[in-house]
Amino acid sequence: GGGKARYTVHVNSIANMTDMDRIVYAYLKKRGYKEAQTALEKEGKVQPPSSILARTLPPESGVATQVAAFASSEVDTDSFREQIEEAYTSLNKWIGSSLDQYKNELYTVMYPIFVHCYLDLIVRGLSEEGQRFMADHHLEHMQYHQQEIEQLKAVTTLEHVNSSEIAGIFRKNKYSLRLCSYSFELLIAFLQEHKFITILSIINQHLNIKVFTGKPKQRFDAGGMLGSASDVVGTINKKPVLWGALHLVEEEEEDDDMEDVVEGDGTKKPKRTKRKARPAEPEAPERTRIPIPEPRGRDLEMRQAAFQEIRKRVRLGPAELPSACLYTFFNAASQLNTLTISNDATLISGGFSDSQVRVWDTTDRGLQSMYPHDVLESMDITADTKYEDLLDPETKSPSKTMFGHSGPVYKTCFSPDQLFLLSSSEDGAARLWSLATHQNVAVYKGHNYPVWDCAFSPLGHYFATASHDRTARLWNTETVSPLRIFAGHLCDVDSVLFHPNSNYVATGSTDRSCRLWDVQTGDCVRIFQGHADTVHSLAFSEDGKYLATGADDAAIMLWDIGSGRRVKTLRGHSDVIYSLSFSGEGSLLASGSADNTVRIWDAKVASSDTGPSDIGIEDDEDDVDTGDDSPELLKTYYTKSTPVYTTQFSQANLLLTAGVFNPDPA
Repeated sequence: GGGKARYTVHVNSIANMTDMDRIVYAYLKKRGYKEAQTALEKEGKVQPPSSILARTLPPESGVATQVAAFASSEVDTDSFREQIEEAYTSLNKWIGSSLDQYKNELYTVMYPIFVHCYLDLIVRGLSEEGQRFMADHHLEHMQYHQQEIEQLKAVTTLEHVNSSEIAGIFRKNKYSLRLCSYSFELLIAFLQEHKFITILSIINQHLNIKVFTGKPKQRFDAGGMLGSASDVVGTINKKPVLWGALHLVEEEEEDDDMEDVVEGDGTKKPKRTKRKARPAEPEAPERTRIPIPEPRGRDLEMRQAAFQEIRKRVRLGPAELPSACLYTFFNAASQLNTLTISNDATLISGGFSDSQVRVWDTTDRGLQSMYPHDVLESMDITADTKYEDLLDPETKSPSKTMFGHSGPVYKTCFSPDQLFLLSSSEDGAARLWSLATHQNVAVYKGHNYPVWDCAFSPLGHYFATASHDRTARLWNTETVSPLRIFAGHLCDVDSVLFHPNSNYVATGSTDRSCRLWDVQTGDCVRIFQGHADTVHSLAFSEDGKYLATGADDAAIMLWDIGSGRRVKTLRGHSDVIYSLSFSGEGSLLASGSADNTVRIWDAKVASSDTGPSDIGIEDDEDDVDTGDDSPELLKTYYTKSTPVYTTQFSQANLLLTAGVFNPDPA
């Protein structure tokens, strides 16, 4: 009997505290006016929500336990829809009229509550009422959750709930979010005051609210598909990551103290060069951590050529912006799905909807295929024979077309030695093409659904694929079975990219998150959440410390890999971001978008804290609204109705871009 009496007293106490009382009380608490706080409590004969919650339940009680205390009663099915409608509408209006400093943070609870209100109606057999509820309230969440809501609209029966992938994700997992302590107290007090048991029950069963001490977040954050504050994410983001770069080509420098040596016959011998030892990189993995074939032949030539280009590199910065080159493709807007530029900018590859793969030469040399096998056998090939000597000049043409896929081709990627081209398709396969013979040499089948993206390791030998089957897979070119399967995303894996040291693979997904996977173990070692839509593009800084992500929400986010922290959010684009690329020294970031622009950003960031941070620690709040450009935006290059499919800095820091002209933009 005593427990029930205490419950009644505290409900009445909170009921006496009006919304204006709460607003004034919140202000006094924020400013630290304790005497005025106490006076308000005495004058209104009320107690602060924190005291109420503390007295109602033991101090060691968790969030879920606190909510469960008010969510134990059963709700009559006949009036369930009315109660859901009243509770949801009232909560939405109350948040809309709340103090501005708490409003954005409180709004984060509305989407999971909306989803579970709808699913609860369907589960109780109230299909018509559920569809009416969806029609009345779905527009409030379309900006950040359009794809999920479209899938939820198809869930109209109990059988659909049991079989639907999206419904299963929400019913089997708790939606994680973070609220400051006073926002949480205000929320619980409001729901308790109005006895909205249905909403309290949803919070108890389906939400994982992490309460923290401090200021509320001022910017609305949609988080991932299941929110943004999971304990699992926090644990994963504390794992060590060896993000340091591997240096496989040592620098050479002339010894200024050495004179040219004069031989006995009077000829001069050039002065010697010496190897310049690089200092050990912090957090760099051992070269033997993953098997890496020794460079040889063409691969070694390409690495040496890249080193020579790096020596010509122009140092860029806010005062020294790059020169830019745009390759525009005409009469292909409805057919050409992807474009990729080779590292030395001599080749461009494209994938088409009619299943063809095409390679273009950007120089005046043209493309040539190797002599047939019988001709090669009759040639006197020695160690001094050059690769160019094996090419048939009669096959010279400005482009080559290759067939083999049975569905649209969504991605192409050059190998580091530019002897091979990788492609991925709707047919569920990845294919390896020889750029010497322009023929298919291998087919890699493992995914059961379309393969959206593929990427070669910077060291060659390995490559990765991303698929609609919600996995990414690691392969090597010598075997047709995957070496690793990276599973953990809740939806399609849309993008994939190797870390510069080849020990990690990053993936972007429709579940609005990005993950970093350890190639050696197959484990997920980082989860980056913050985007409001599908993550389509990825880019690592050359030193391997930072990861940039671009999404359908038109935002770019910059992440510190070591700490798992988001250090910058860059806003300025108005459409999907197709491509990202860091300059050689990492000072600038280029982005290409469906809004027909290329934008240059200042990517310099302060050193992050040592050691991993807890999930939810983000960049400093700023005053940039969604429609405003971030101050880091340095330059915008406009195209004439050409969505920019790819951006890439050359080794010498020339910005190369490519896109398909759209004569009739929507």
